[in-house]
Formats: sequence, C-alpha cells, structure tokens
Amino acid sequence: MLNDEKKALIEAEEHYRHEVARKLRADLDAVALAAQKIETTIWSKLNDFLNSNVGTWLLSTVLVTGGAGAYQIAQHHYEKIMHDRTQMVTHQFEIGNRIQNMKYFLRKAQTVGDAEFALKSIFQSKSPVTPEVEKIILSVLYFNFYQIKGPHNKEALELVRKLEDQYYILQNQKQTDPLSDDERTKLLGWVEQLERIQIQETGSN
Repeated sequence: MLNDEKKALIEAEEHYRHEVARKLRADLDAVALAAQKIETTIWSKLNDFLNSNVGTWLLSTVLVTGGAGAYQIAQHHYEKIMHDRTQMVTHQFEIGNRIQNMKYFLRKAQTVGDAEFALKSIFQSKSPVTPEVEKIILSVLYFNFYQIKGPHNKEALELVRKLEDQYYILQNQKQTDPLSDDERTKLLGWVEQLERIQIQETGSN
C-alpha cells in the first residue's frame, strides 16, 4: 500500500508530466504555425514574380534547379528551429524535474546517505520527462539548454557545481551518520536558488 506522502509525490509527478506535454504541444504548434505563415508568404511572392515576363524567363533557365535547392534549405531551416525548440523545452522541464526531486528528498533526509540519494538527481533522473534525458547529468542539461536559449546563467552553473562537489563529499562520509540541520539547510538553500532561477527562466520564454 502507498502511504499518503508517496501518493502525493506520484500525483505531483503526473501533474508535472502533463504540464510538460501541454507545453511541448503548444510550443511545437506555435513554431509550426510561424513556419507555415512564412512559407506561404514566400511562395505567394515567388508566384507573383514567376507570373511576370522576367520570372517566366528565369523559371525556364535558372530556377528549375535553383528553386528546388532553395526549398530544401528553407525546409531544413524550419526543421532545425522545431528541433531546437523541442530540445529547449524538454531540457527546461527536465531541469525543473530534477530540482523538485532534490528538494523533496532533501527535506526528508535524516542521514548522510539520504542526502546523497537526494543529490543523485544531479547525475541521473529518478523520473525523466523523456527517456533520452534520463542519464544526462544536470550540468550538461543546463549547457544544452543555454546553447539554444542563451546566454549562460553563471549563477545556475555555479550552484550545480557546488551540489556536485557536495555529492562527492557525502560519498566519502559514513552513510548512516546523521545529517546536520546546518548541512540540510545549506543544500536546500542551493536547490531553492536553482528553483528560483528556473522559475524566472520559464516565465521569460
């Protein structure tokens, strides 16, 4: 039987997954609509030009081959935009997912081993948004996210580095030793700072 606490965590994760799916669908629809509008405008203008005398001549000499190449370039461009947008949203929500997991388990941590378990989300997701991001470490998730969104948030990257260092320190301690209140407060403080940054960045998209 699941206790109320585990049920609440499962419900929170399910809500988060639904929010990820909704955000991905909305963002992909928006990119697809923008691409469609631009493509319609381009082809409308091109059609007007091709119906002119000069256009007819160019069509018969140059654009038969060049137009196909231009269309392929445009298609590749919009496919890249859609791919990048999907990657950015996926990484953004996976970062939020990892932060929430660390925060939840750190609040419950009583021992050094509990704290180490909480910080494992830095290296591997306990409940990934998608399977492809499950084993990507948090610092790489941030790096990939900022490569698309830009610019890099130095504060966020520094906080992740501190949490990584602390994980290795905890690994070298006795797992059954009690976790001090000061240590828990410090770790939670770093995670909550990351949470605030993530909320701000989510709102700015």
